[in-house]
This record gives sequence, structure tokens and C-alpha cells, in this order.
Amino acid sequence: MIRLFLTTSLLALAAPAFADTITGQARVDTVTIYPGLATVTRLVTLDLPAGQHDIIIPGLPQTLSADGLRIAVPGRVRLGAVNLAFDRLPVTPDQSSPAIVAARAEVERLEEVLRERDVAIAAIRLPVQAAEDQIAFLQSLGQSSAGGTLTTIADVQALAQMVGSETLALRMAAFAAEQEAQAAIRARADDVDALEDARRALAALLAPEDQGSVLTFTLDAAEAGEVTLEIATTEGFANWSPVYDLRLTTGDDPQLDIDRAVVISQATGQDWLDVQLVLSTARPGEQIAPGGAWAELRRIISEEERDREAAAGMAADTMTLQRNSAVMPAPMMEAAPVTAQADFSGAAVTYVYPNRVDIRNGVEDLRLPLDQLTFDADVWAEATPMTDANAYRMAEFTNATDEMLLPGRAMLHADGTMIGFSNLPLLAAGADLDVGFGPLDGLRLTRITPNRSTGDRGVFSSSNQLVERTVLTVENLTGQDWDVLLRDAVPYSEQDDLQVGLTAAPEVTRRDPDGARGIVEWDLSVPAGTEQEVVMETTLRWPSGFVLQ
Repeated sequence: MIRLFLTTSLLALAAPAFADTITGQARVDTVTIYPGLATVTRLVTLDLPAGQHDIIIPGLPQTLSADGLRIAVPGRVRLGAVNLAFDRLPVTPDQSSPAIVAARAEVERLEEVLRERDVAIAAIRLPVQAAEDQIAFLQSLGQSSAGGTLTTIADVQALAQMVGSETLALRMAAFAAEQEAQAAIRARADDVDALEDARRALAALLAPEDQGSVLTFTLDAAEAGEVTLEIATTEGFANWSPVYDLRLTTGDDPQLDIDRAVVISQATGQDWLDVQLVLSTARPGEQIAPGGAWAELRRIISEEERDREAAAGMAADTMTLQRNSAVMPAPMMEAAPVTAQADFSGAAVTYVYPNRVDIRNGVEDLRLPLDQLTFDADVWAEATPMTDANAYRMAEFTNATDEMLLPGRAMLHADGTMIGFSNLPLLAAGADLDVGFGPLDGLRLTRITPNRSTGDRGVFSSSNQLVERTVLTVENLTGQDWDVLLRDAVPYSEQDDLQVGLTAAPEVTRRDPDGARGIVEWDLSVPAGTEQEVVMETTLRWPSGFVLQ
């Protein structure tokens, strides 16, 4: 077997010939989780005599890397050579936690209870077997006596009566013993269930069985006393992400409550029990410096040389295509992969969870609540009759906290009703965000085009035109007044000869919002039980001899 032995020399010390060996237990105290990995700080408390000692710390994760290993010692102790072993591990005493020791003791106790139960049941059934043996003896005695020694009917009757009464008494005793044995078996079933529960509890406390790794190092203590060491390691297979519950309350004073929580997972090979949890948005596993820049070499050539190179390239491409088309099909075009990546600009955000927690190995979705934020909200309805039959409830709020809100999955509620799910983007402190809170079935939308005409403007006209009249209607069937942002689209042109005119009643509130060409919007007030109608007419004019596309 190949021995994997990784050594990190932090400080060279000459080891004495008779240094004693001390085994310590490392307890996970603080965990800082980044996207994809974690920094785990373990504490080791040792009672050291003065002098130099060899320290052994077993039970560390199998996948531990020496690159991120750091040991911090108090000032009166000097640290020597550090070794991290993954195979052919040294023999060490049991360093199980008190909870594991107690769980193992409970399993052993219940196993002993079951053994005692089985012995008791066997002892109860001994009289049953003895009774069966006595009954068999009486039956054989009666048969032998009846065949030889008994001469009168009275003797036979007396013998039969004696065998029958004795057999009945024995069978009654055997029946009573068997009933007692069955009661003991039923009681044993409860002990079996208790043993299975204890074994499952022990399995829940134990990490996956592997050899793990063992850390060994030397310490030189200037004086005797208790010292506490910090062992910091970088471990992969850990992650966290924020999740949100957005609860919108409409009415006279709209309000948005945001319940924040985090979802944590780790598969480092060990449970993290009773640890201080720190969550960081820093990304130590990603690029840490900007990329390079390359200058472009430019040159000029004559037009004749350019044409010759182009002709030569076309001829070469034609010959290659002719050769390949005979032996292979035409290649299919593949779309470039589309990837999305969150961008955290500026310093990292760090969250310290207020309570100590247990994060077990392999638990994929441990959800921990953080806090609740409350914001004032502006609520309105947005309507796009071109694509929707109903308006949608919208809310805008300002991040009035002093920290950014991180991207995460969000569950949406409006007035106590669950609406659906969305993804909350990164929201800086002081920034605004619009969030949709589902359809308003009572705000019905229609869009019709009753008049569309084309043709010459006159016999002597040199231009053509297209006139389109569109009617947009918002009908409020709810019991609440709504401010409605109505949105539609009109053609736009980038050619001087193609002119686009628009008239609308009521007049358009905004054209080309946020630079969106051809988009028009109206701010309407639609009281409960009423409807609001918008009529717009677009006119496109272009010179004759041209075709509208």
C-alpha cells in the first residue's frame, strides 16, 4: 500500500530523544461558509507539561488539504514540524464525543436487555418441555400396564383415570407456562424497537466511516499549563444561498415584509455540531486578479492584393467543400452556450448567525431563519392588452437598509395568499425594485383594431399611408380602486422618408420609457365597477414607389 504522507514544515525544531506523545481531540468551533467551500476552525485544549511534546490530533476529514491548514498557538508555546497523514494512521485512543459515547452505551444496554429476555423466555419454556416429557411417560406406562399387569376392568379404569388426571394437570401447567412465554415475547418486541431506535440515533451521530486523516506536530511549552490551539482548515463541498418570503399587504398603507433565511449544505465528511456559523459572499475559489489585454496588430495592403487574397481564399474553400461533401454531411450549426453569473462588486458581505447550530454531513437543505425586514411599498396594476387578458399586481420598494440584499429564490404572498415564486436580484442599499405579485383577475383587458385603411391620399399625391385605429379597454370588476399603468406598442421608424404619427385620447403619458423604442404608456385611475377606454390612431406615410415592411 502506498503511504500518502503530507508534511508542512512551519518551524524547524530539534526534537529531543524522549519527547512524550499526547493525543488531543479537535472540536469544530466556528465555520465560515463561502460559495463552494468553507473555512473550519477547530479548538484543541491540552494540559501540557513543560518541555517538548509530540501532539496527535486524529479524526480529521479524509479530504483535508494541507494548503489551507493553519495552526495558531499561544505566545508561550512554540510550534514545530507539522505532518498531515492520510494512510497508515497511527494508533490513537477513542476520541468520541460524549453524545456518541452515551449512544453507544445505550445500544449496548439494550442489547444486554434482549439477551436477558431471551434467557428468561427459555427458562419459562423449560416446564413446558418437562410436562411434555411426563405426559409421554404416562402414556407409555399406561400402554405397557394395560397389556400385562391389569386383569380387571376396575384396574384399567383406575389406571386410565390416573393417567388422564395427571396428563390434564401437566397440560394445564404447560399451557400456563406457554402463556407466560408469549407475554414475555410480546414485551421483548418493545425492547427490539427500542434497540433499533438507539442504533439509528447512534448512526445519526456518526460521520461516514472512513479512516480520515491524522494531524501530528510538535509543541515546546515554556511552562506547564493548559493551552488551547486553533486549527483552521479549508474544506470543499459546502455552500449557502439566501431565500426569501415576500409578504405584500395592500390597502391604504401598503407594506412589504421580507422574511430572510439561508439554505446551507455541506458534504465534508463530518458533522459540524454546536458551531458558530459565519456566512460570507466572498468567492475565494474564483478569479482573484483581472485578465490581461492584448494589442491588435493592424496593417494595410493594396486593393489589388486584397482582391487576390480573397479570390485565393474562395478557391481554397471551394476545393475543401467539394472534397468534404463527398464523404461527410454538412455540419449542423450549434448555438453558443448561454451562461449567467451573479456579480458581487465591492467588499464582501458577512453574516454572523446569532445562535450556535448543528450542520450535519450530507444534509442538503438545512434552512436557518435570519430576520424580517419591513418596507413601505407603492402598489399599482400593470396592463398590457397586447399580450394579456388581465392586469398584474405590481409593488415597488426601496432597500432602506444599510446592506445589499443578495440574489435568491423568493416565495411571494399578497394579502395572505400565496402567489408564486420568483428570483430576487442583487439589490444595493438605497436601490429600488419592482416585483410582480400575480394576476388581478378582476381587471380585464381588451384590445381591438376596428379600422385599418391603406391607400393613396389623393389622385395627385406622391405618397402612400397606413392608418390604424386601436381601442384599449381596462374594466375593473374588483371592489377596489386601482391605479393602472397601461402599456402598448406603436410602430417606429429609423428612415426619414417613413413618417410615423400618433394621436391618442387620453394623451400618452410616456413614450419610449427607458429607451424602449415604440412603447407608449398611460397612467390611468380606474375606480371599482368602472372601465377606462383609450383610443389611439397611428399613421404611417411613405413616398410612392416604396413598399412598407
